[in-house]
Amino acid sequence: MPSFRRASRVTASAAVAVLLMLAFSPAAHARQAGRGKPCIRHEHASPDGARSPYHHDAAEAPARDPLARWLRLHPRASAPVAVEGGGVTIPVAFHVINNGGSLSEGNVPGSQIRAQIDVLNASYGGSTGGAATSFRFNLASIDRTTNARWFNLRRDSRNERAMKEKLRVGGARTLNIYTADLARKLLGWATFPWEYRRDPVGDGVAILFSSLPGGTAAPYNQGDTTTHEVGHWLGLLHTFEGGCTKPGDHVRDTPAEASPAYRCPVGRDTCSSAGRDPVTNFMDYSDDTCMSAFTPGQGSRMSKAWSAYRA
Repeated sequence: MPSFRRASRVTASAAVAVLLMLAFSPAAHARQAGRGKPCIRHEHASPDGARSPYHHDAAEAPARDPLARWLRLHPRASAPVAVEGGGVTIPVAFHVINNGGSLSEGNVPGSQIRAQIDVLNASYGGSTGGAATSFRFNLASIDRTTNARWFNLRRDSRNERAMKEKLRVGGARTLNIYTADLARKLLGWATFPWEYRRDPVGDGVAILFSSLPGGTAAPYNQGDTTTHEVGHWLGLLHTFEGGCTKPGDHVRDTPAEASPAYRCPVGRDTCSSAGRDPVTNFMDYSDDTCMSAFTPGQGSRMSKAWSAYRA
């Protein structure tokens, strides 16, 4: 079975996070100005019992939360978007990269892209069992590019930069999603909203093409890699950020957990504080079939981050 990992970009102390699906130990990531380090490999059992390496994103929390700082500097600011009914509709520009080979690998059909938009709207709309957030998504455009170098995409590479300089559209409010065959079998990576002002061209989300709904990257092929990465794009950290130590992910209603969850260990409780591990939360590392919820607190944080950095 192939191995995959999610990678996302977070500014930790000035370190950018990487969402990797190789498994990981959050403390294992060194911080450096503006970038995060890939995590170490972690192997876990696949549903059929075989030992198969999978990779999850190893995003490290900022030493000082940029959003908390912004809110301190703007004490009268409040999120101007209502949670009920969806206050913000985000235009989504899909950039599909394929390798140009005989099979045009990566040239995902429009049906999968539309299914991905449906997954985002269900996830952020609360119909999967979690809290409804302020955000809905509208497919604004699809473009297709044949480029083997861009297709074998490596994070923070010259090819990634060239791709985004050529293809990126819109401003801070437009979600640009790039699908490709990500190097090192990453499932995806994302930028955070507080990074936009410093680097608007780099803003967006990169996704392994086979993780879209109906793809071949099981058990990560129902579209929740994109849900997870868009959560980062909107300002969320991992639920297990900081382990059992406060402030964790800076969201009060996500119980602390000592480490990321793999597969679907419902009932797991790794911290002495109140609440069992939020293994069904979209910002954990569980299988797509297990992920189903955001919390009201996460919805509030995303709304505040939108007001601070994207609105």
